[in-house]
Parts: sequence; C-alpha cells; structure tokens
Amino acid sequence: MLPFFEHRRSPPDVGTIRPGMGASRRQVRQLEARCGEAGVKMTDLRRVLLHGILEAGEGATAVEIWKTLAMMMEGHAPSQGSIQRNLNLLVERNILRRDVSPDRLWHYHIAPERKAALAITFVEAGTGRKIACDAPEVATLLKRVAAERGLALQGAFITVTPSAGPEMEAR
Repeated sequence: MLPFFEHRRSPPDVGTIRPGMGASRRQVRQLEARCGEAGVKMTDLRRVLLHGILEAGEGATAVEIWKTLAMMMEGHAPSQGSIQRNLNLLVERNILRRDVSPDRLWHYHIAPERKAALAITFVEAGTGRKIACDAPEVATLLKRVAAERGLALQGAFITVTPSAGPEMEAR
C-alpha cells in the first residue's frame, strides 16, 4: 500500500522548529493572547503558524508562509490547505489583515490592535437613565460572545430593570 504523507500526519509541534529559527517568543505570546481574546482556540498547528507568519514577515503570501514553515521544520510543514484555512480564520477574527496586490495575490499583515475602549452602558427600562458599566468581566464576556459569532464589538447598550429592593419586597 502506498503511503500518503499529506494525510493524517501527526500535528506540528513548536518543539520541532529548528534551533535558531522561529519568531520571538514575546511576539508569539502577544498574538496568542489576541487569538484568545478573539475566541480562537490555540492548537499546535496555530502556534506553529504564528511562528511562520512572524518569521515570513509583513506582506507574505500563504505560499511564502508555507515555504518558511517548511524551512523551519525541515520539510515537515503543515499542508497548504490547513495553513489557508487557519489564515482565513485569523483574518475573520481581525488578527490578520489580507490585502490583494495588483498581481492578484493575497498578502497577510498583522492587523493593528484596536486600542479604543469598549463603551458598555446599562439603560434603565422604565426611566431611560443611562449608567456606564466599567466592569472588565462584562466587556470580556461580550467580546468573546461577539467573536464566536464572527463579529467585532464596538459598543453595547444593555436594557435593565431595577432590582427588587427592600421597599419592593415589603409590598
């Protein structure tokens, strides 16, 4: 029976990157953190891909990233299909930006991080009174839910009703 090396290989491991190759650990950790915030689960393939993206440099094509990974891993790079699927996911989640050149090639860049503060406001249902919410837990939850649906959260208004206080319970 003929072996098919492109199918059912063991997943790539960051430990298989040749010594002296690979991106800065700090940069990879920053991208991993952005992936986590965007709701992208970090797999071994994605970690290796992040190294390849950073090592290939700004504006690299998918094929250039694949060739870089092949050099880094002594010819045992992930398949081009796996790389392209993951690049598409990272573009979808605003971690990477894809530009098309005049020769119709896609070039990948690390998307700038959004520094704008997320505005979350509670709106009281009965009165319309607005109350700013600065709880980071609420912002994290809303960002994660939006990212799971392929959205980028810019602001949120949450309609609330007054809770039953002591005077309401006495009635």
